[in-house]
Amino acid sequence: MSNGDFNMEEYSGLAETGFESRQPVAPEDEFFHSVYIAGKTRKNHINVEELAGKLQVRGAQYNLDEVHMIITNVKEILVKVVTVQGKESVQCFSYKSGDPWKGTSGRVCGITAVERASNDFCNLCKSQIVVSGIFCEKSGKPILNNDGKPMFLFIRARGMKYSNVADYLNEMYKKELTPIFEPITEESKKFEKSVVNNKRFVTNISIGEASSSFGISKVFVLTMGEELPKEVVLKVLKISKASVDNFNEKFDWSKRRGVSTGYEGEEPKVEESQQFPEGADETKETPTEETAVKTEDAPFDFGDLQF
Repeated sequence: MSNGDFNMEEYSGLAETGFESRQPVAPEDEFFHSVYIAGKTRKNHINVEELAGKLQVRGAQYNLDEVHMIITNVKEILVKVVTVQGKESVQCFSYKSGDPWKGTSGRVCGITAVERASNDFCNLCKSQIVVSGIFCEKSGKPILNNDGKPMFLFIRARGMKYSNVADYLNEMYKKELTPIFEPITEESKKFEKSVVNNKRFVTNISIGEASSSFGISKVFVLTMGEELPKEVVLKVLKISKASVDNFNEKFDWSKRRGVSTGYEGEEPKVEESQQFPEGADETKETPTEETAVKTEDAPFDFGDLQF
């Protein structure tokens, strides 16, 4: 046997046919902690009773009336959910990237809801918004984990929860604030409205109600809180940039396959991207948010953010 037989490059073409084990990660160790409204009272994975109608920060804090965060990244996505044998499944997903946008079905996405509604395949496709941020106190001071580092949260606006979140982001976009970047140009002003405005204040998350064909649903209510100093906003922007790969890995479902979480103490579940019904009774929802991004993979120092 020649020395060349021991050169890995000789067999590199087999890389796509291998298998990698994805180890389950406890909610406490997740990079992003899901914020959700408990649909019913139940005991969670650590035997804490989550109360119906209260905000839960999975793996961190439970039964809250209000949660505060500093927004880092926002992404609107498109998801088509269908029912197969009584279970909801994602038939097509688009991360709304590239030109034109394409879904996992290979089809080009309609730009507007009207365009999608006129297409027989796309007419069930709905917009969702993912908003991530730094978990903080009302003042903007980060809430630290056991390692002394700030934690990341996320909320998903879908179905009845979509409107309030979209309205809040639109409100932040429209604010006429003193620019941070110099020189001031039309491009910089547009960038600040789209990317920076929503990071200049603490975002307060509470619970409201909305009427639907399924009855009264609990929804997120987002309000503007404390304004942050400009030097803090610049630090938030740096963290937003540094964490965008983690964000994309977590929420770009087109790049992964459905897997069960396998977390001890829970029934195996299909990956979260495969089980989001649109228009379902939100009061009966039992959230599952378990596709792991390990904190040790973070390419930046959480402790760099000092208030």
